Amino acid sequence: MTSADLVERALKRLRVVGAGALPTADDQADAFDRLCSMLRSWSLQRGTIWQIIRTTWTIVASTTSYTVGPGGAVNIRRPASPQAIDRIGFIDTSVTPNLEYPGAAPLTEDQYGDIRQRTQTNTFPAGWYYTPTVPLGTLTPFPVPTSSSLLGVIYVPTPVTVPSAVTDTIVLPDGYDLAIQENLAVLLAPEFGVEVSPALMQSARASKAWVTTSNLRMVDMDTSAVACLF
Repeated sequence: MTSADLVERALKRLRVVGAGALPTADDQADAFDRLCSMLRSWSLQRGTIWQIIRTTWTIVASTTSYTVGPGGAVNIRRPASPQAIDRIGFIDTSVTPNLEYPGAAPLTEDQYGDIRQRTQTNTFPAGWYYTPTVPLGTLTPFPVPTSSSLLGVIYVPTPVTVPSAVTDTIVLPDGYDLAIQENLAVLLAPEFGVEVSPALMQSARASKAWVTTSNLRMVDMDTSAVACLF
């Protein structure tokens, strides 16, 4: 399915484009811009993200920080916040088979703020602090690892790729095509002077709810902060 297909279906839901007809070039361009804006917005919503991608990078001994984002040291989609990272760890390649320490979520502001000696070194890092700087994020290990046989490993929930052209093919899991076209139609309605029908609004809400429900994941309960009462 291409971006043009999604745009066309959304405009037909609004009856801006009739059956068997195609949108004008201007209407298609405007709707495509809205599609990209909507998908970027959905990338900030955990419920619309369907996959967690594991990525590795080389940890250079005594390096105090790494850039994160397209073309960075950690070459992934730039996480918008620490909460957009599932967990960060490292792999020890000095043993066979290699041993992965999956790590945990990034350090919180308070946890990192409580560290007095941030340049402290150790063979392995114990945690990571992430700052969503622009255009590339910044990932800081603590302690600073001195081993030369480590790979970093990061698990990041990765949303639907925002297309760069209306002709781009978008690969979508089940249910996403309906959720995108219905919600795009709702988003486009004011721009085309169309009132959203109750049926379309209900369909947009329901189709997105199905997507977010399907993306729920089971997690282990963290009881580390529970105080002993006895």
